[in-house]
Amino acid sequence: MTDVTATLEPPGSIAVIGAGPLGIEAALYGRVLGYDVTLFEAVAVAHSIAGNREEPIPMMPDRCVSPLARGALEAQAGDADPQPLPLSIGEWIDRVWLPLTETDLLRGRLRCPVRVTAMGLVSAGAEDEAAEETGDDDDDVPPDFQLTLDDGTSADFEAVIVATGAESEEISRSCALPADYLFAVGRQQTGDAEVDFWGGLKEIVAVYAALGGRADLDLYQPRRG
Repeated sequence: MTDVTATLEPPGSIAVIGAGPLGIEAALYGRVLGYDVTLFEAVAVAHSIAGNREEPIPMMPDRCVSPLARGALEAQAGDADPQPLPLSIGEWIDRVWLPLTETDLLRGRLRCPVRVTAMGLVSAGAEDEAAEETGDDDDDVPPDFQLTLDDGTSADFEAVIVATGAESEEISRSCALPADYLFAVGRQQTGDAEVDFWGGLKEIVAVYAALGGRADLDLYQPRRG
């Protein structure tokens, strides 16, 4: 986040890399704001925690679901009885993270298993051509990010949020952090899962506040009464 003028209005295109808890939260946040979000996952939803399915969740049950995620799940459930809060990591995956990817906001936006292998900058294409036709200075049009995928294809996005933690180093990048429109969440690990999860949510708030050109854009505020 190097330039306060580097904003992106909805429905700008955003790639979120990593469908763990923070990646799903980042994709959901963007969709609530009206962005065109695609979520990439190399292995499986919540793969980073799936190996510990039988273990208890590493925080109090009422702290393992954000207000935004809870609202999306409740809206999808409609009049159905609400799911009980998860007690194990397996229940956390099955009752929160997998269902979130099937909500109206995220359905069809998860590409899995698809690994992002490289990231670079490319001309913004159609936007550049439009700028030339109108006589605008096309230097004002920022380049897009081109993601190279392991299925042999590529895809261009106006902004990218990397939510793979330490695994982000597996992506070959020709553009380094910090950079305009390129963000990372969840890279700072304290060893306390609750602190890391909620700290990551604060990072997501900061990402979208920056894209919106606002000092704050917190959708995680508790709902009133």
